[in-house]
Amino acid sequence: MALTRRSAWIRTVAAGLCVAAGVMWTLRSVAAEPQQAGGKALYDQVKAFALTGGTTTVEQLVLTRDRVSMTLTGALYFAAPVNGKVTGAVFIGEGAVRAEAPPSSFERDNLKRMLGADLVETDFKTAVFRFSDDAFDKLSAGRHDGAAPPQAQKLASESEPRFLRETGANLSARVALSLLNAEPAGVFAAQFDGGRRGRFSYVFDPMGRIPFAAFGLNGGEKGLIYKFGEADYFTEVWMAFYAQADYERKTVEYTDAHSLVDIQHYKMTVDLRNFTRAMGLSARVEAKTVAGNVRAIPFQIGEGLGVYQEERLKNQLRLKAARLDGTALQFAQEDWEGAFTLFLPEPVPANQALAVEMDFEGDFIDGIPQVPEVFYLRSNDTWMPRHGELDRATFDLTFRHRQRDKMISIGTRVSEQPDPADPASMITRYEMKQPVALTVFAIGPWERKVQQVTWEAGGKPIPLEYNTVPPRVTRNFLSPLTGNRGITLKHDFMLAELDNAVRYFAAYFGPYPYESFGAAFHPYGFGQGFPTMMMLPPADVEDKHAHAFIAHETGHQWWGNIVAWRSYRDQWLSEGFAEYSGILYAGKRDREGAKAAADLIREGREELLNPPHTTLGTGKGRLNDIGPLVLGRRLNTSKTLGAYQTLIYQKGALVLRMLHFLMSDPATVNDAGFVTMMTDFVNKYRNGAATTEQFAAVAGQHFANTPIGRKFQLRDLNWFFSQWVYGTELPSYTLEYEMKPNADGSMLLSGVVKQDNAGPNWMMVLPLVMSFDGNQEARTTVRVMGASTPFELKLPTRPRKVELDPGSWVLSEKTITRGK
Repeated sequence: MALTRRSAWIRTVAAGLCVAAGVMWTLRSVAAEPQQAGGKALYDQVKAFALTGGTTTVEQLVLTRDRVSMTLTGALYFAAPVNGKVTGAVFIGEGAVRAEAPPSSFERDNLKRMLGADLVETDFKTAVFRFSDDAFDKLSAGRHDGAAPPQAQKLASESEPRFLRETGANLSARVALSLLNAEPAGVFAAQFDGGRRGRFSYVFDPMGRIPFAAFGLNGGEKGLIYKFGEADYFTEVWMAFYAQADYERKTVEYTDAHSLVDIQHYKMTVDLRNFTRAMGLSARVEAKTVAGNVRAIPFQIGEGLGVYQEERLKNQLRLKAARLDGTALQFAQEDWEGAFTLFLPEPVPANQALAVEMDFEGDFIDGIPQVPEVFYLRSNDTWMPRHGELDRATFDLTFRHRQRDKMISIGTRVSEQPDPADPASMITRYEMKQPVALTVFAIGPWERKVQQVTWEAGGKPIPLEYNTVPPRVTRNFLSPLTGNRGITLKHDFMLAELDNAVRYFAAYFGPYPYESFGAAFHPYGFGQGFPTMMMLPPADVEDKHAHAFIAHETGHQWWGNIVAWRSYRDQWLSEGFAEYSGILYAGKRDREGAKAAADLIREGREELLNPPHTTLGTGKGRLNDIGPLVLGRRLNTSKTLGAYQTLIYQKGALVLRMLHFLMSDPATVNDAGFVTMMTDFVNKYRNGAATTEQFAAVAGQHFANTPIGRKFQLRDLNWFFSQWVYGTELPSYTLEYEMKPNADGSMLLSGVVKQDNAGPNWMMVLPLVMSFDGNQEARTTVRVMGASTPFELKLPTRPRKVELDPGSWVLSEKTITRGK
């Protein structure tokens, strides 16, 4: 039973995503409540981790937390109780830990790559445990009063700062949250050291909060075993898994089933008047509770900042104050933390409106010396307070900035005028009235080049804006895409491509829904497609790669913004779809036409055969074999660098291209079925998020009525997704054929298609093209089953050429045609 068979695994949890209107929650007096009832005081006691809770000696004591078993022989020293609950312990002695891999071929393969072993099994000398579950009950037999030695307290004191630096997650806040919100199952974390595997950690979080917030794993994973590499600042996940009960019942909830609030609107003021020293942010967050008994709420912010050069420590936006209905709230945010936690003065029931005001400050604006006067967020997608991933909200954004600067952001620019309170400053305001998940902004001497987008299907034209900069800004700039120095930005070219691409995709995938569209110069080697405003490096050479790149980011308006991915396992629905959108566009727009698209397809196929990179050089094997598409960001490890980019982008695009073929009429090459299917998918999940399973269901429904589906009586695409999305095989195809004349003057084409490296049950439909004199072609399809499939065709005359899949529609290591 493989975890990658997600159709049998995910139960979509809609509760809490759309809640009925509630009444604004108001504060009641809390003077009568004892201090130990919770809040910041409880957090401070957990964080203190003073080992004054007694000690015990154990012999071969086995502590099991889900699939991880720890055997302890030595001394245990316990933390002081917090409201009668012990939340930590330190072990010194001889220990052993053992964890079997979950039923996932990727996890087994990953352990072999990381550890050269089939399981995690090692000794250790010390361990630091933090918990809100019943671990204390299992560990404390024979406990008696006694002081902890300095070594034990030192381990306790050093453990949390280390965990914060390595992951950005605050363990004390996580334990306090569990206690305050009365979570039904507590969290457990352990840091081991002194054994042959060195220092490594284990987290089991039944709510999935730490796997998501610290590692970006929001597909329902609850357990992680990982190690932080000081040499490369790489947090290496050895193993990630669901709870054993999830495996047994074959069902798991997405992590956001445990969200506490649904944020619906942001009203934010960003103070950039002295951004070289610090950026100020005041945010009013309007939300509704989607869980009951909420006494503490975690928010993410700045988790995109790294460990290198202490970026997360030095540049984080730090929470200065928080208020609810004008009343100050207590909060926790530590050094190195990529989050913060708000403590409410009393429990809040479900379906209650909350409006929290928060003030932040930090050195969160950055630039590069080669491009003076232009400045960007250090992390474009983690700069604002968020609860959960891709939670949609509307935005009201006000920027206070220097007079010489101009602002760009998402949505509609409502006003741009002098600041009445500061004559040396300006105020620029943007609004985003449709709910979106992310917003961005940048500062610079923008020269706004504007034109109108007029839709072929009719409808209200919208403004298109490309934000370029004067030549003085880029005279020393070295283009990350071409290596050219001192370029002049081609705003006419950029405007034309943006206009063409957005109109092309609106006709192909459905209407563009926003009130504006635009892009801005971005001096880095990557682009980002935020709703209505894209950050694009300069395309200083007009070729198929520039066309495809601009179109890729434009495609994100549909794949990522209009329809978001449900979890990291579904991100190929965004990046792979945008990549294929770029290929489609390049084939229409580039002067080489179809050849441009063919070259991009060939390059993508070749990338799959390349070996992965490692932190030490070139690795072994092929990128294609690292793991299936539904592993998302897990594909990248220190031993498989580049796997995420190649598989999620390139293979994801090529898998969608195969669906393009399957949805089309192979005889006429009419692809209306593909266009209809993709438009239907967008309409079903517009302004929401979709899973791989949901896309497979939409595609399967349409496929059943296609010429190929009817010809071979295929009623769904489960077989296709099982092979290409949840599997890693890359077959090779060989057609061997011969021609014989029939008595009536016609020709009999007989052949066999051999399918290698795909397993005995592999099935695929491939195009077969026959070319005749007079530039005539005949097209049909062959369904290949298993290792070898024979076929016969009666033709009116002898073809000049017979080719199996000459257009490279079907992904393969190689496809060969041999005539006798």
